[in-house]
Amino acid sequence: MKYPSFFPNLRTAALAGAVLASTFGGSAARAADGDATPAAATSSAVPDNAQLLRLIEAQARQIEQLEARLAALAERGAEATPRAPTTAGAAAPAATKILYPSEVSNRVEALEKQAAGQPKINWSRGAAPQFTSADGSLSFRPRGRVLIDFSGTGGSRFGGLNNSGTEVRSLRLGFEGKYNQIRWELEGDFADNTTAWKGAYVAFGHKLFGNSADLTVGNRLHDLGIDGASGMPSVPFQDRNVVALALQPASGTFGVGITERVGGDNWHASLGVTGNDLSNPGDNNDTLTYRARAHYNPVKGKNGTVHLGAWGTYEDFAPGQGSIVRNWAIGGHFNDNVKTRAGALAGATSASAYGVELGGFRGPFWAYGEYGRREVKSAVGARDYDAYAVSAGWFLSGATPAYNASTGTWGGAKVAHPVTSGGAGAWELKARYESLDYGKLPGGGEGDAWTVGVNWYLNNYSRVLFDAVLWDTDNRSGSYLGADDGYTINTRLQLTF
Repeated sequence: MKYPSFFPNLRTAALAGAVLASTFGGSAARAADGDATPAAATSSAVPDNAQLLRLIEAQARQIEQLEARLAALAERGAEATPRAPTTAGAAAPAATKILYPSEVSNRVEALEKQAAGQPKINWSRGAAPQFTSADGSLSFRPRGRVLIDFSGTGGSRFGGLNNSGTEVRSLRLGFEGKYNQIRWELEGDFADNTTAWKGAYVAFGHKLFGNSADLTVGNRLHDLGIDGASGMPSVPFQDRNVVALALQPASGTFGVGITERVGGDNWHASLGVTGNDLSNPGDNNDTLTYRARAHYNPVKGKNGTVHLGAWGTYEDFAPGQGSIVRNWAIGGHFNDNVKTRAGALAGATSASAYGVELGGFRGPFWAYGEYGRREVKSAVGARDYDAYAVSAGWFLSGATPAYNASTGTWGGAKVAHPVTSGGAGAWELKARYESLDYGKLPGGGEGDAWTVGVNWYLNNYSRVLFDAVLWDTDNRSGSYLGADDGYTINTRLQLTF
């Protein structure tokens, strides 16, 4: 920081001059005006060396305090007023006025009051600013995502499955804010040629048994599994794994209701009761979903982190509830023909499901597996199906796995050398195997897939994903019956803010 001109390098000498000036200035002025004082009186006003030294030391301490306060102002964003550029032939600047410490102190106090009343703008949470009030009680920031995909499929024995194209997977725009312990979020999403509200909730922060907790009311992402509870732009692959996609409740990944979450640095637990999501037309009863999840990190430190988790759901279906069991888009989201078909299950009344999670993170390496099973009760009796997925990855350079130990989910990677600052970004290798068995359902099929790929993180907010999927299916319903296999190449450009 450049300090004002009243802070010279030879501080002690300047202070001595200031003290002498303040001591003798008055007498000299009066002598010049012809109002001289007797010699005895003048000599009695002159301090001795010890007094002068004490005055200088006191002034030095005051100057150091002022310097510290000015430095604090600089850190809070206060900037010195820019000086006008000088040009040839311009008049010489006026002589600098000498400011005494009391005047400097008054000016510093005025700057501190001005800075304290200004709202703060922070860019550290994403590629969008966060606005915070001067007292920190209020905050507001826009948020959103842009996901643009290309997909191509080949190798199938059915010509209708070998197609390719581009897709805007998600265009999402929203806002989030905070008022003391109250947080809120509102987001709209354009995907699959439709627009729908996603996150739309209010959360009330509080303490529960001495631990941090929040009570959420509204439409929020279900807390089910590592992938299922993570935002799609945070998971390592272009889509969540088959456990999250095929075992999700009939209401989908969101539901309007109430959820209580509590946790610490290495654990959390949640319990929620929700109805349908915001798209429910309101002409029938909601399907009620009761869900719970907990995770714990028995090991967490420099030598690595171990993740253990479990979740469960119970659903009470409303009459006429559709999409009880979903087809699995085994080759990725774009190609609607490459799917493992669930068949038809009429007259479903309720369903229960559970899942378990195991993961490990050490340095640039990560690996985790998830298994889940869901049983649906219907007019033809109880039928169940299960799925599992195993994933692993390795950051070659530039970042480490972005695992969030307080929620048991994926977060955003922190890139050490962003491309936007002249660096190489971060590079990640990844692989996943997943399997789904609908064989016990009427007309249900089976499928499994290998996915290998690489992610290039340009910075903390954008990345390029490349996934190659080798899949095979054996469907007993739909337009493409029997065993089949093929490959799908998926790429994505992603920006989040």
